[in-house]
Amino acid sequence: MLGVAGIWGATLSFTKDAQAVVGINEFLTLRFAVAALVLVPFLPKIRKGSISLANTSWSMVLGGVLYGIFYLQSAGLKIVTTAATGFITGTNVVMVPMIASLLFRSKVSRRIWLGVLVTMAGLGFVAGGGLLSPTSGYWLVLFSAFLIAVDIIAVEKIMGSIDAIWLAFVEIVTVVAISSIVSFSSVNAGFGGAKAISSLTVVVALVFNGVLGTAFALWAQNYYQVIVPPAQVAVIFATEPIFAAIVARLFFGGIVTLNVIFGGMLVLFGVTIADEEAFRYVSSKVLRKGGRSR
Repeated sequence: MLGVAGIWGATLSFTKDAQAVVGINEFLTLRFAVAALVLVPFLPKIRKGSISLANTSWSMVLGGVLYGIFYLQSAGLKIVTTAATGFITGTNVVMVPMIASLLFRSKVSRRIWLGVLVTMAGLGFVAGGGLLSPTSGYWLVLFSAFLIAVDIIAVEKIMGSIDAIWLAFVEIVTVVAISSIVSFSSVNAGFGGAKAISSLTVVVALVFNGVLGTAFALWAQNYYQVIVPPAQVAVIFATEPIFAAIVARLFFGGIVTLNVIFGGMLVLFGVTIADEEAFRYVSSKVLRKGGRSR
């Protein structure tokens, strides 16, 4: 699971580099087409009865949400640094209980409110004045995080009746369909020249993001999330923006300012407070360590 978090963090840098050569929808089409091809051999293993009109329809809807997530994040990456994008994306954890409380009219605890406040303070340091402009790239990434939270809640509700492989496959194919249609219907219709698409930067990004960041990561998350306790999953996935910042700085020459580092730490702290399972897990570890030191 830690490997998945690391891969997801690294995909931001590969995406940012590739988008300097090809368009957002071009890259999304190719990336998810690669992921779909990787999953094809696993389709015969889909649980019987999982492929139904209702399950497929809901999977397509979630595929549309997935497209929105990646398009908005990719658009934000053109303006926002990779490190900042990673930390802003991580705010989806505090959005989940807030959205769930609105949908299911459940009470929001003071602990969650505290987590939200700390996360928002961190977001202020990460984004700075960017949050004051409604057209800022920071808002694109923030809305992408909101869609991630919506996706998490929706997937949790339907996972009992649908096979994880079929859900992932339909979502991925839906993204391919939407991004290709948008690409061909845009002003600069179609895909860029073969030279741009076949450049080393794009090819490496497609292989890494398509095979590891999409096909493998979705499979690993679905498989190991059943085995690894939810508390540990929440804490592990919270490290994704840290990996994003490290990879961007060490291998891609990305800029990581002090305000992003400080704000990012606040975001991670707020996320840990807001997520009940993560909060209990971290608290138990701290108390246990403190008990041993006495």
